[in-house]
Formats: sequence, structure tokens, C-alpha cells
Amino acid sequence: MLNLYEYWKALSETEKNQFCQRVGVSYGYMESHLIHGRKKPRMETIQAIVEASNNKLSHKNLFEFFLKKSNSAA
Repeated sequence: MLNLYEYWKALSETEKNQFCQRVGVSYGYMESHLIHGRKKPRMETIQAIVEASNNKLSHKNLFEFFLKKSNSAA
């Protein structure tokens, strides 16, 4: 299954903008913080990401993505 970074990189610029609108975050925030796992999103944002991806990303997948990123930096 795709992770958030892979999913994001596969989108066109138009799709990226639409995805951000559906998630409720700015393009810059998504590009700078979320796809690289620098910030951990709120549960509401994780839910919005799952919905905006049409369930191509799962809650489990997103939890692993964000937790793995923070654990590898520790």
C-alpha cells in the first residue's frame, strides 16, 4: 500500500491542490510538513486524508507513516 509521500508524489499539481482543499490544509503545509512526516497531524486531519485519498491511504498506513518517521529520528 502507498504511503503518504508516494501518494502525494503521484498526484498532478491540480490533484495536489484539490487534495489539500479536501484535507483542509494548505499546499505549503502538506508539502513542507506532512508528506515528510515532520509534523504529526490531528486525528481529524488523518481522517480527512483517508477520505480525500478515496481510501487509497488507510488509517493504519498513516499511523505507521507518522510514527515510523518520529521513531527513526529519535
